[in-house]
Amino acid sequence: MTLDDKKKFIINIAFIITAYSVLYFVFVYVIHWIMPFIVGFLIALSLRPIAKFIRKYIKGTGKGVAIFVVALFYAFVAIILWLFITFLITQLTDLIYAMPNLYFNKVEPLLLEFNDWIVANTELISEDAATTLSQVITNGINYISDVIKNASINIVQIATKIISNFPLYLISVIFTIVLSVFISVEYDNIIAFIKRQLPDKFNSTFEESRVFLVGKVWRMIKSYIIIMFITFFEILVGLSFLKVKYALPIAAIIAILDIMPVLGTGGILIPWAIVEIILKNYTLGFGLLALYLAVTVIRNVIEPRIVGYQIGLHPIITITAMYAGLRLFGFFGLLIAPITAIVVKYLNDTGKINLYK
Repeated sequence: MTLDDKKKFIINIAFIITAYSVLYFVFVYVIHWIMPFIVGFLIALSLRPIAKFIRKYIKGTGKGVAIFVVALFYAFVAIILWLFITFLITQLTDLIYAMPNLYFNKVEPLLLEFNDWIVANTELISEDAATTLSQVITNGINYISDVIKNASINIVQIATKIISNFPLYLISVIFTIVLSVFISVEYDNIIAFIKRQLPDKFNSTFEESRVFLVGKVWRMIKSYIIIMFITFFEILVGLSFLKVKYALPIAAIIAILDIMPVLGTGGILIPWAIVEIILKNYTLGFGLLALYLAVTVIRNVIEPRIVGYQIGLHPIITITAMYAGLRLFGFFGLLIAPITAIVVKYLNDTGKINLYK
């Protein structure tokens, strides 16, 4: 390694440490204060293509069209959220009340039967091992029972915390709406002002990253959102056909988990199907397996068509980035870290930065 290579290596390491330090400080201490601006900016950015399209056919100022599009967007979101959340809360409430009976009447007897089977077979090898294993399983069952019993208390505490923070949430939402309107109206002036404050080299890298994000990553995100909704409706229809109670919240949870690497729909549907088959609920058990196969086949067919472009980020890197983002920055980091990793990979591949070969 030459002296220049050593200097570049040290500079790159210093850059990474500085960048992560700044990101950590921003996400941990600053993000809560600037979140309305970030969300408002992203909403304004997302609605710009719609505003441009409408301006082609409607006579009016750009500001007037921007305000109209933002107002229409929030009206649509408010109606959808009100309908969805009202129905979802009703089903979630029923599900929460039904969970203890479901566990104590179906799941716990199955676990106790499994415990007896394990002990009976282990005693043939060693009585001490059987006793120890039985104690471990019993402790696990007792722990789950305590969690189920205390679930209602924990939910009440969470609800109380949400209600106590509601004024703060309401203020944040109001600021986000107001900011998104002003940013939509003054978008070009705001971007021009930000560019004037930054060095030309940084502006070039930033502009290339923005084009990449909008042109590639943003399309990918929208594609997977479409896939998530398709998966949600598939599972909702399937569970409704199988006459499963609380189909809506269960379908929503599985559809969200389906986006996660490795876990997918199989992480929920397959164990659920196995438990139902063991409990001799063959119709539901095999129905869940058929639903999983249908969802998997449909996803494999539509994903290449909808996504159309794969970024090429290895699953190990994706999972590592998501875990690191979650630990460092919370749920927001879980979402942002993989996108950051994709942008870093793109900039490194195009030679804008040199972090690795």
